[in-house]
Amino acid sequence: MSSIRTLLVVIALFSNAMPALSASTDTLTKEQIAQQIIGKTLNARRMGLSVRIFYNSNGTVTMKFPLMSGAGTWAYQGDGLCMTLTSGPKRGKTCVTFEYLGGTRYRNSQGIEFDVAR
Repeated sequence: MSSIRTLLVVIALFSNAMPALSASTDTLTKEQIAQQIIGKTLNARRMGLSVRIFYNSNGTVTMKFPLMSGAGTWAYQGDGLCMTLTSGPKRGKTCVTFEYLGGTRYRNSQGIEFDVAR
């Protein structure tokens, strides 16, 4: 009976620790986005297709898929950025934040993981 109680305590402690572990991932700040994302090519896969995104330092953004492309503008919003595509497959405004995963890997708040070409 004592070993079952110990096991339940360990499981409870481990379960309580899990949210803290996932919360340790920090959202990039505006300054970090400027240094690590802006002016660099982002390579990702979306719905099985490769996509390349480039946030230019002049406030424009381009997206390239194998058979189509898109373009528009972007601006900072808090510790994230919003892009407004005026052409391409997904026109309109989308706002995201970014988190660093290590190496050249990042993930945006839509769950898309990408590599930054240095």
